[in-house]
Order: sequence, then C-alpha cells, then structure tokens
Amino acid sequence: MLMRVPVVDPRRDKLIRHFEKKLAYFRGIPAHRRTDEAADEGEATCRSMLAGLRAPKSGDRDDATGALTLDAWLDAIEKENGSDQG
Repeated sequence: MLMRVPVVDPRRDKLIRHFEKKLAYFRGIPAHRRTDEAADEGEATCRSMLAGLRAPKSGDRDDATGALTLDAWLDAIEKENGSDQG
C-alpha cells in the first residue's frame, strides 16, 4: 500500500503566516483609525492573498493576474522586513 506524503512548501507556509498576522493587525485597528490606516483595503488584500495561497494547486501554471510572481512577492516582503525574521 502506497501513501502520498503531502507536499510541504515552506515559502508558501511563511506567506500564509505573514498574511494571517497582517490580517489580525488590520482587524485590530479601531474604527476611528481605519481610514487613516487603509485598514479596509489591507484587510481585503490579506483575505485575497490567503484565499489564493490556501486554494488547491492546479498544476504549475502561472496566472497573469498580477504584476508579481509569488517568489517576487516573498522577496519584497523579506526586503521590507529587513531579513528572514520568521
């Protein structure tokens, strides 16, 4: 009997954790600061990214819906954070 081992993608898992933290941050912004912090837009972006990251993969095709690839997006996040801080 053969069992399939799920494919683990540490970069994808890191992105999921990143967007979950950002989503929690945007949700915690008080109502009187939401406009100044662009919380509604940030929350929507986080939800969209999480939905895409959690969606089942359908092959290795690239969607041309955005300007950045997943790798480019991760690199930008790492630059923004200064290094791989986990």
